[in-house]
Amino acid sequence: MKSFLRQICLIPALLSIVHCTRDAKPWQVHGALGTSANGHYIAHRDGHPFLWLGDTGWALFQRLTREQADLYLDNRAEKGFTVIQAVAFWYPHGGAESLGPHNAANVYGHRPFKGGPDSPSTAEPLVVEGGTPEDPNDYWDHVDYVIRAVKSRGLYLALLPCWGNAYINNRIKGSRIEFTADEARAYGRFLGRRCRLEPHIIWVLGGDVDPVNFGERDQRQVYRAMAEGIGGGVSGNSALRWDQGHPDWDASLMTFHAVQAPKQSGARGGSSSIWFHSDAWLDANMMETFQWIDSIIPLISRDHGLKEPVKPTILGEGAYEDGKYNHECGWITALEVRRQAFYTFFAGGAGHTYGHWAIWPFRGTSCGVTWDQALDAPGAHDIAAVFKAFLIDHHWHSFYPDPSLILSSRSAGETTPCAVRQEPGGGILVYFPDVQPITLDLPPTAADGKRKLAWYDPRNGARLEIESGPSNTFTPPAHWEDAVLVIE
Repeated sequence: MKSFLRQICLIPALLSIVHCTRDAKPWQVHGALGTSANGHYIAHRDGHPFLWLGDTGWALFQRLTREQADLYLDNRAEKGFTVIQAVAFWYPHGGAESLGPHNAANVYGHRPFKGGPDSPSTAEPLVVEGGTPEDPNDYWDHVDYVIRAVKSRGLYLALLPCWGNAYINNRIKGSRIEFTADEARAYGRFLGRRCRLEPHIIWVLGGDVDPVNFGERDQRQVYRAMAEGIGGGVSGNSALRWDQGHPDWDASLMTFHAVQAPKQSGARGGSSSIWFHSDAWLDANMMETFQWIDSIIPLISRDHGLKEPVKPTILGEGAYEDGKYNHECGWITALEVRRQAFYTFFAGGAGHTYGHWAIWPFRGTSCGVTWDQALDAPGAHDIAAVFKAFLIDHHWHSFYPDPSLILSSRSAGETTPCAVRQEPGGGILVYFPDVQPITLDLPPTAADGKRKLAWYDPRNGARLEIESGPSNTFTPPAHWEDAVLVIE
């Protein structure tokens, strides 16, 4: 059976690594998600690698109608994304509209919890009998519709129970703490039970948050209680505890969307490994680097080197395409988008999430662009189609970061070059984030002194074969923006 699966999966590179036929869903073909044997990437039960290429649709459940959700998801599936990141209990922000309220209704006028518009009873989801996903009469009917819409397109849903930096650590202006540990456990159990039969859900706790330094107090116990509730709801084992390993934790895949508090620590980005790396519920680490593109390589390299246990790391939020970040409109271009993705995987990451500044809040405009107008921004194509094909063609799960290959470069910071070896016994890939020359420390050549070399253009996937020469200093074609040197 293993050899048969390998044969049918040898399809053109532009198809998703998680699809083997047009209709079959990845969980049907390869089984549930877990971690790989070496611990460095996410894999299916049969060992097939899972390629996480996500899109941030944070406010998807709260802001979009069924028809709008279908439009968004059709676009993302056609582009080639494999994961959609969205928040079940969202604190409305982003765009030009006002913040909140705390128990905000969705587009159909349904609130998520019992209580008033600004006073949710978070242990008591507001469930009204008689509705359906297609004809909702409560908030959770519409959540069911979106969950099924994601599933029907063969996508995974990275589902955040709530936006942690508003409701558990009150970081956002006007926000306040809405969860005790008991309330978080009850809400997690509700979600786990409701979604226990959905094979495409990946659970993501947190939400743009430093669980210790964002807000008024250390809230790690609240997130851990929520994890226990979810794990118990999915598996049926209410005795699961965050610090005790148990096979029933394997019924769900969990991570934590984290960032460090810059004002308290001086950090520029951060990973869940700082607070939860050894927790039994945490299967993979997730980090946010926001606008600090130069933080990606050092942060992922740090996580990649952690032992006892080894866990994959996902870049869950970086700099959004067309994000301003106190600069001019369009400050983050498709080039910066590509750099972030290459840095993620070339530093040892197991997945990368793209985002566009006008899309994630699904409201208002960003630099005059609405979310639906931003769906076809060039960076989305560069990541979900071109970059995805590159990763599949070059067996991304075999990458082993090797910065020692780079002897010298004029570039640094946001334009730091990086290199990987393809193990075992594979080639070498070097990412040039600009067109500056790089001197490499390459292994001895074959007996004829020749290497098979090519330039790869990350903008369009074009490949340019070049001659091997005596020098180990290489400069990309002058008219390119960035490049990969492929050494076979």
